[in-house]
Amino acid sequence: MKRPALKCVMVTWLLLGGMLPAAAEDRASTPEMDTNALLTFLGGDGCVIGPHSAGAATAAGFDGDALTAFGARLLADGSAEKQGDWTVLGPEVCTIRFPDVTSELTLNSPEVQDTLRLNLYVPSLDDIQWLNETADTLRALGVSLRHFEEQGITAQELRAVGVDPDALAEYMERPRCLLGGASEIASELQQTRGWSQDRSFRAAVALIASGLKQGELTFFSDDILVTPPGYVLTAPACWTPEEQAAITSSHAMLEQHFGMFVRARGAETSCDTFDVSDALMGREAHLLWKELAGEAPENAWIGIEVISGALGAGWFEGASIADRGTPRPPLCRL
Repeated sequence: MKRPALKCVMVTWLLLGGMLPAAAEDRASTPEMDTNALLTFLGGDGCVIGPHSAGAATAAGFDGDALTAFGARLLADGSAEKQGDWTVLGPEVCTIRFPDVTSELTLNSPEVQDTLRLNLYVPSLDDIQWLNETADTLRALGVSLRHFEEQGITAQELRAVGVDPDALAEYMERPRCLLGGASEIASELQQTRGWSQDRSFRAAVALIASGLKQGELTFFSDDILVTPPGYVLTAPACWTPEEQAAITSSHAMLEQHFGMFVRARGAETSCDTFDVSDALMGREAHLLWKELAGEAPENAWIGIEVISGALGAGWFEGASIADRGTPRPPLCRL
């Protein structure tokens, strides 16, 4: 669709079968193993130790006191810095990765399915005149008379703005690929499950973050001047083969360099402002991709995916439907 619509250290624990049981002292965790596992955990939380960290670490099976002592050691040797109540670990010891967000919902949840719609731009009558659309250009977009009628635009009205409705008679069934936004999903949850507005919103942003992490959703456009209509399913039926290849490449970039996007902006952004969102969403993310990959971004809107992951993980404190909240390190500096 080409129309303006206004995108650490990793540790794997292997269990080896068919071996003799180890002695008790050999089975005990070593400091190195504990440190690596802790860094992996912290990498998914932004490589920070903050007011929430002891409780989160304990819930994940780590010792809260050991976490505090670990942060103190890194501060002492210069591998971390203090940012208000936050200890920010340096990139030489901890790699920020796209957070593992647990979602109560899936893309198959009824409330989510109810928000899915066609990823299809159906111009208004005013847009048709302003953009000088013709039956040929509308057909190229995949728009039919039936699509206009579903928007309340009649054949007679199309004819009045110079478009032959008979030339748009052919209708092709399309999959519903465009996901409703967080507020729309939250509204569905409030109505069907009786959840509070806050819980519904948290569930919606967690779903989006999880979908991006799993490569099931994307916020994609190859043109910085063409704003995507929203989060779109990555299913093959929703994209051309060329677009799907670019989306796959974009997801690999998101996974590999998520921490670079976060640290690059966080180092220059004050937590007292909302500039972190704006910087990551647009030109700065575009330029960083070019610097990392040596070529123009395949997804000019990858910054939105970075922000969405951070939002779903709770890195914006106090975020709600009505308020995007306050960013915290590593998205910014205090």
